[in-house]
Amino acid sequence: MSRFTLLAAVLVLTCPLWAQAKPAADETARVHAAEAMKQASSPRSAASLLRMHALVDEVEDLTPLLSTYAYVASRRTSDPNTRATAQMLLLDTERARGRLVRANEVKQWLGYVGDYYVTGGFENEGKAGCDTDFGPEAANLDLSATYPAAKGGNTTWRKLTANTADGYIDLATAIRPNREAVAYAVTWLESSQESRVSLGVGTSGAFRLWVNGQLAAKEDRYNLPRPDQSRVSVKLRKGLNRVLVKVCQESGPLGFYLRQESPTVRATLPAKAPALEKGTAPQPQPLPTLTSALRAMVEKNPDDAALRGDYARVLGFFRAYDEREHTASAEAARAAEAAPKDARLQLLAAHAQRDDLNERRRFLEAAIAADPAMPEARVALADHELDRGHPERVQPLVAPVLEKTPDDVNARLVLARAHEALGERPKAHALVEETFRLQPRVPRAVRAAAQVSRQLDRSREAMDRMRVVLALRFDDTTTRHMLATMLAEAGQVESAQREYAQLVKLNPFDNGSRVRLAELKASNGAVEEAVALFAEARALSPDEPEVYEREGRALLAAGRREPALASFERSLALRPQNPGLKEALRTVKGESTGTGMQYLVDAQALAKESEAYVHEDALYLVDNTYVRVQQSGLSSRLHQTVVKVFNSRGVDAFRTIPVTYSPDRQEVRVLRARVIKADGSVVESYGENERNINEPWTGMYYDARAKILSFPSLSAGDTLELTYRLDDTAQDNLLSDYWGDVESVQGVYPKVRFQYLVDMPQARPLYWNKSKLTGVASAQETLDAGRVLYRWNAKHVAKVVPEPGMPGWAEVAQNLHVSTYQTWEQVGRYWWGLVRDQLQPNAELRQTVDQVLQGVDRKNELAVVRAIYNFVVTNTRYVALEFGIHGFKPYRVDRVLARRFGDCKDKASLIHSMLQVAGVESRLVLLRMRNLGSIGEEPASLAAFNHAIAYVPKFDLYLDGTAEFHGANELPSADRVANVLVVEPNGKSTFLTTPEAKAADNATRMSLDVTLRADGGAEITGSSSVGGQHAPDYRRAYRPEATRKSTFERAWAQSFPGLTVHEVKLSDTTRLDDDVALDFKMSIPRYSEVLPNGMRFLPFGTGRTYQQAYASLAQRRFDLVMSSPWTNGFLLRYALPAGWTVAELPQAVEETTKFGHIKLNYRLEGGKLVAEGEVALTTARVSADDYPAFREFLGRVDRAFGRRVFIQNAANRTASSTP
Repeated sequence: MSRFTLLAAVLVLTCPLWAQAKPAADETARVHAAEAMKQASSPRSAASLLRMHALVDEVEDLTPLLSTYAYVASRRTSDPNTRATAQMLLLDTERARGRLVRANEVKQWLGYVGDYYVTGGFENEGKAGCDTDFGPEAANLDLSATYPAAKGGNTTWRKLTANTADGYIDLATAIRPNREAVAYAVTWLESSQESRVSLGVGTSGAFRLWVNGQLAAKEDRYNLPRPDQSRVSVKLRKGLNRVLVKVCQESGPLGFYLRQESPTVRATLPAKAPALEKGTAPQPQPLPTLTSALRAMVEKNPDDAALRGDYARVLGFFRAYDEREHTASAEAARAAEAAPKDARLQLLAAHAQRDDLNERRRFLEAAIAADPAMPEARVALADHELDRGHPERVQPLVAPVLEKTPDDVNARLVLARAHEALGERPKAHALVEETFRLQPRVPRAVRAAAQVSRQLDRSREAMDRMRVVLALRFDDTTTRHMLATMLAEAGQVESAQREYAQLVKLNPFDNGSRVRLAELKASNGAVEEAVALFAEARALSPDEPEVYEREGRALLAAGRREPALASFERSLALRPQNPGLKEALRTVKGESTGTGMQYLVDAQALAKESEAYVHEDALYLVDNTYVRVQQSGLSSRLHQTVVKVFNSRGVDAFRTIPVTYSPDRQEVRVLRARVIKADGSVVESYGENERNINEPWTGMYYDARAKILSFPSLSAGDTLELTYRLDDTAQDNLLSDYWGDVESVQGVYPKVRFQYLVDMPQARPLYWNKSKLTGVASAQETLDAGRVLYRWNAKHVAKVVPEPGMPGWAEVAQNLHVSTYQTWEQVGRYWWGLVRDQLQPNAELRQTVDQVLQGVDRKNELAVVRAIYNFVVTNTRYVALEFGIHGFKPYRVDRVLARRFGDCKDKASLIHSMLQVAGVESRLVLLRMRNLGSIGEEPASLAAFNHAIAYVPKFDLYLDGTAEFHGANELPSADRVANVLVVEPNGKSTFLTTPEAKAADNATRMSLDVTLRADGGAEITGSSSVGGQHAPDYRRAYRPEATRKSTFERAWAQSFPGLTVHEVKLSDTTRLDDDVALDFKMSIPRYSEVLPNGMRFLPFGTGRTYQQAYASLAQRRFDLVMSSPWTNGFLLRYALPAGWTVAELPQAVEETTKFGHIKLNYRLEGGKLVAEGEVALTTARVSADDYPAFREFLGRVDRAFGRRVFIQNAANRTASSTP
C-alpha cells in the first residue's frame, strides 16, 4: 500500500464525513468532492478540486477536503496532472491545519527542488533579457565569477540560504533589482543511474531551462508563477546533472517552482561547479500539462460550455498564459455566453473578470437571472455593489439568502459591511458578533469578529479571537502578523517572538518577519540572538538596504555604535537616496553639512551688483541648483534661490513659492527660508501648506502635489532666501536608469548669478544642448569615488520680456537641457519596450474593430484609418490619470476601450492597436507641442515631450486621438511644426518636425445673396463651407441643435446689431471627414448707411481687422507665430432696390506677398452687383525682421476691405450725388 493510499484510508476511517450539520459551504464542498472523485481519471477532476479548494475559508472542517485530495492522489488510475494537483492542494491544506511535518512530507513526494545557487538581477528592460546571455549561461560555470548586473551593479553566485516551504523559490527577496529583472538559479540533480525524469516548471514570466548545458525548455509568456505551467521529460546522466533556470520578470513576483518526479533523484549543491563532460544529451520531450490537456479537450468539443468552464477555472489557478491576453477571463466569458442558463458559469465569468467592472456586473446579474435562489451570486453582486459605493443596494440582494439560510456567513458579513458604510456601526458590529456566535468555527466569521474587537479597542479579546483563527487556519500569515504586532505593542514580547518565529518557519523567505524578530530580541537584551538573525537576513537579501538600516538602528539602540555605523553606511551605499538615514548618520557622526552644501553661493557678496537693476520688479541674486544623480538615475536636488524685490509687483510675484513633488516617491525639506529686510533684520518665519495640482476642468489628475511656501512679511526692498532639498525616496527609478532635466537659464526676471551642477557617476556620461548655450560657461571636474561634477555658470543673465504670439519658451529663452541618453534611438527603444505590452488587443477590441468597420471597404486603407480614428475621438473621453509610471506609460488598450476614457498616449495606443487589428501599419509618436518651442536634436531625452499621437506612414498622416472635433486630416495646429519622435518597433526611431498645413487645407468659403432695401436693411440668404483648422470650432459650437440659431445669431450680431436669424441648417457635425456646411437666412435692419442722396455699404458685408488680430504690436523682438495658414473666399451677390443703380465701385485689388495674397473684384452681372474676393495667409510664422512688412500688408488688406460701394435711386440722381 502506498503512502497516499494509507493516508486516504486513515482520513476516511477517522472522519465522520458530512455526518453532522455544517455550514452551506460544507455541503457545496461535498458536491465538488463527489465530482472530483468520480472524474479522477480525467483532467476535469482538477477543476472540481479547485472549486472545492476555493471554499477552504468557508468550511468548518478541513478533514473532508484532505480525504478527497488524498483519494485522488492515491489512485493509480487518476489522471497524472490531476494527481499532481491533488498533491499540491493537499500540501496547502496540511499547512492550513498546522501539520507542517506532514506538509513537508507531501512537498518531498511532489519533488520540489529547494537547493540553489542564485545570481542577478540583470536587465530585462523591454523584455529583452531572456534572449541575452549575461554570463551565467556559459558551459564552464564558475561559481566565483562576477557579472555586470542591472543599474550599473555587479553580482556573483551565492547559495540561497532559505529553502522552500511550499515549493516556491522567492527570488524577489534574494535578488536586487527585482523589477524588470532577470535572475538565474542553478542546482544539480544527482541520479543513481541514467534515467528519464519529468520536470515541472512554473515561473513569474518568461524562462529558459538548461540541463547539462543544453536548452531543454523555454517559454516567452509573462505570467504569475504557479507550479507545472510547463513540463518536460529529460534524460539525466548517472551522477550530477546541472540544471540552470533563467527567470525573466517584468513586474510583480520574481520567483519560480521546479520539481522533479523521480524518487531516485535528489538535488545537491557541490562547493565547486563540476565541469560539463560529454555524455548523454538531455533529449527533451515536452509533456502535457493540466491546462494543455484541457485545452485539447475544448478544441475537440468547442460547444461544451461546462468543459470550457472547467478549462477557464484551471487557467485561473495555474495562470499558464500571458497575462496580457486575459485568457482565463476570456474563456470563462465564452463559457458563460454559451450557457446563459448555467448560473455557476455566469458566476465563474464574473469572478474571472477583474478589469471591466461593467462586465462583472453583467455576469453577476446573469447568474441571478439564471438561478434567483443562488446565494453565492447574490452575495457576490452585493459585494460588488458595496465596492462600487452603493451600500444601500446590499440589503435587497442578501435578504432572500438570509431568509432561507439565516446563518449564511458570507451574506451576514457583506450586510455588516453595508451597515458600516451607511454609518450604522453599532448594527454592523452586532451582526458580526451574532455571526461569530452562530459559526464560531468558520475562519471568515472569526476574522471579522477579531476586526470588530480591534475597532472597539478590546485588544485582549481581539488577540484571543486571532488565536482562534490560527487554530482553524494555521497558515493565515496576515492574522499571525497582526497578532504578533499587537502582542509586541502590548509588551508580551516572548509571545510576539514566538509568532514571528512561526512566520519565518511558514515562509523562510519572509525577511520582514525575520528582521522584526531580530529587532524585538535586540530591544529586549538578546543582542547576540538578534545579531545572528540579522546575519541570516543579510545572507538571504545581501543587497536590500532596509535590512542594513534596521540592523543599524537596532544595534545603535543596543549600544553597539561601530557595527551600527557600518550597517548604516552599507545601507546608504545600496540606496543613496535615503535622506532620513543620511541625516541620522550625520547626527550620529556629529557632522553638520549635507551633500552639496559646499556649492551654495554667498549671496551677500552679490548685493552690490543688484544696484544696477533697481528699475526691475525683482532680481535673482542667485539661482543655484545642485543635483546628485545615482547610478540608478534617482537623484537628490539642492536648490538655492535668493531674490531681491524692488516694488509691489515683485512682492506679489514672490509672496508664495510652490515646490512640486510626488509624495509617494519624493521628499521635500526646507533648509532655509527667510526674509532679510532692507534694514538688515531677518525674519525667519514663513507659512507652509500643500495643495494638489489636479486640473479637473481639463481632465488631468496627478499623483504630485505642491508644497506652497508663503512669506507674508515680504515687502519692497527685501531679499528672500530659500534653500530646499528635493530627494527621490523610492527604491527604484520609474524610467529604468534614465535621468534628464530641463532648467531655465533665462526667465522673466534678470539673474546676477546662474549656476547648475550635476554630480554624476563617471560611468554615466551626461549630454546637453551645447550649441544653444551662448554665454553659459560649462566645465567638468573629476571627483573622488568615481564621480564627475558637471558645472554650468552664467553672470548677469538678461530677462525675457514676453510678447503675444511669440514662439515657445524654448526658442526665446536659454534653457539647459541635460540627459543620460545619447541618441534618439535609445529613447525610442526604451519607450517602445515600456509601451509594447500595453498594445495587445483582446477579443473585445477585435470585435469592436469589426463593428467599427462594418460597411467600410477594408481594401480602402484610408477609409479604414478614418473610421477607426473617428471611433476613438468620438467614443473616448479625455481623462488623464498621470499616476506613477502612467505619466509615461499608457494603460492597456483593452482597459482604455472598456473604460471609454484615456489621455493622449492611451488614445494613441488605442488607435495604433485597432489599426493593427485592421491590418494597417502605424506608429506611435512622442510629440512636443508647438507652444513649448522647438528644442533641437540635442540631447536625446524623454523630458522633451508632453504629448503622444499616432502616425500612418503609408499616407504620411498624423492622428491626434485627443482632437475630439477634428477629422483625420485636420491635425490640430498645436501638433504642427512640432518636434516628434516616431517610435519604430525595431528601435530605430526618427526625430523630426511635423509639417505645417497649407493655406488651401484651411479654406473657408462664404456665399451670400443680399437683397437690399431702400431703408438700409437687407434680407440675406447664404451658405458657408468651413474646412481644416476652423472646422472643429464650428463642429463644437454648433453640435447642440437646440442652440444653433442663438449661436449663429451671437456671432453675426457683433457686425450687425439687431439682426434676426430666420433659419440655420448645418451638415452632420459628427461626420468629421466632411467640411462643415451651413445654410442660413437672416434679416439685417441696418446693412447700408442711408444718405440723403443714396446709400453706401461695405461690399463684403463688414470690414476686416486683420492687423489688429495678428499684428497689434508696432514692433517685435521675437518672431510672430500664428495658429496656421488659411484661405478665406467670399462671393456676395446684391439685388438692389427697384430703380437703384451703382454709382461708384471700389477699385479691384490684387496683391501677392510672401506672407499671403488678396484679390478683390467687383462686377455687374445680370442686373446684380457681384463682389468676389479671396484673402490668404500662406505662412504661420513671420520673422521679427519681416514683421514690419507683414504688418503693412495686413493694413493694406484691412483698407481694401474698408472701401464702400455707393448706390443711388435713378429717379433722384443728380450731379452732386456723389459723397
